[in-house]
Amino acid sequence: MAAGAFLLKDPESTVFEKVRVASQAYTIGDIVMLDRVSDAIDVVPATSSTTTTNLYGVAVQTVASSATELMIAVITPKQEWLLQSANDAVVNNKFQRMLLTDANTVNNTGTDNTTKEAVFMQTGYQGALTAKVLVGKFLKVANVTA
Repeated sequence: MAAGAFLLKDPESTVFEKVRVASQAYTIGDIVMLDRVSDAIDVVPATSSTTTTNLYGVAVQTVASSATELMIAVITPKQEWLLQSANDAVVNNKFQRMLLTDANTVNNTGTDNTTKEAVFMQTGYQGALTAKVLVGKFLKVANVTA
């Protein structure tokens, strides 16, 4: 599987939205977060510091750094996603909350993370453990600071 997040299941209608971007190339599966600094940009690539309040969507198209718009799938709590992990999948990590490593990888350390940066919860894995593909849900919430 290519690095990134890929929608596995959505019990509701998936919402797709065009968002404004600047000076950044995006690949299908890149996770994006809200940009609350610039009035001219809606989203930027997610990082290990992305919080549950800023988590926003996943790129559904590849664009060059010269692009001004990006089509994304808006993340909701009911969706189930496949996400590349930094380490081999572990069966006993089910329901652990995890930080992102970057815009297309989750950092599965084997320890449940309780901080506001824990934006992904593993519910399973796909394929061999060494394939490093987790199944889970993004933990998106609004107006929570801790």
